Amino acid sequence: MHGNVVMKKPRKKDLQALELSREVYLESPEQIINKAIALFKPVKIFVGFSGGYDSTVATGYSMDNVQGCEVVHIDTGIGIKLTRDHVRQTCKENKWPLRIVRAKEDCGQDYDELVKKFGFPGPSHHSLMFRCLKERACERLLRDNKTSRNDNVMLITGIRQDESQRRSNYQDKVVSFKGNLLWVSPFYYKDKSWFESYIKRNFLKRNPVSEVLGMSGECLCGAFAHKGEKELIKLVCSETHARIEALEIEVKNAGHNWGWEESPPKKRADDRTEEMFPMCVGCGK
Repeated sequence: MHGNVVMKKPRKKDLQALELSREVYLESPEQIINKAIALFKPVKIFVGFSGGYDSTVATGYSMDNVQGCEVVHIDTGIGIKLTRDHVRQTCKENKWPLRIVRAKEDCGQDYDELVKKFGFPGPSHHSLMFRCLKERACERLLRDNKTSRNDNVMLITGIRQDESQRRSNYQDKVVSFKGNLLWVSPFYYKDKSWFESYIKRNFLKRNPVSEVLGMSGECLCGAFAHKGEKELIKLVCSETHARIEALEIEVKNAGHNWGWEESPPKKRADDRTEEMFPMCVGCGK
């Protein structure tokens, strides 16, 4: 015990996941996935499809190589419709089963209400947005697919080591748990050229939003928005651009005097800088 903090003893499966993460450096994505399945026996397997390049590869690969895998997309409530349409159309064309979990309708997390209450996030509030818009959706996915207390549900991600600075220290999380949600990142050690080659070889469609924004556009919470990003959004979706500008007025009327591309005046003292799940890929590059 340190002060009033009780140090939890690691669970057996957490230690097993850590050990497996450290074993798989030279193994193929299929080998990593199969080892995780054999060890943890998930009752359901999903692959996360945000609509970005890396998740496109992860989805195509998983649907071709992982038996029983299904696609999941998280609708954060502040994403570009064109990206959601791209995800739906891609799954329809390939006959991939798709589950969409909505932050607002399915989890009660309304982005507009959040920013009117707290202001636009900036980097220091990223964890708040993550917990509300994505973590709750992942927890809902787990609840909806568990049949007993000890069931594990697997979620395959497309994160890679060289994708961003935030991802460069995830070696021990290639396989990891959050509760009974098993996160597997089998492409972690693949570089950008491998992803590009995979897209070309398999004729996977690219999201037109990513071509302009350099990210999927499925979450525009603004935590890492930069000056000029709104104008880029306007190029791909004038409706989303107009919504953000209208929301800026509402947020300022609520007493938060900074815009979507700006940071709060000071950091929240209780903010957590690291997200609890290996998600929000590409944020804070």
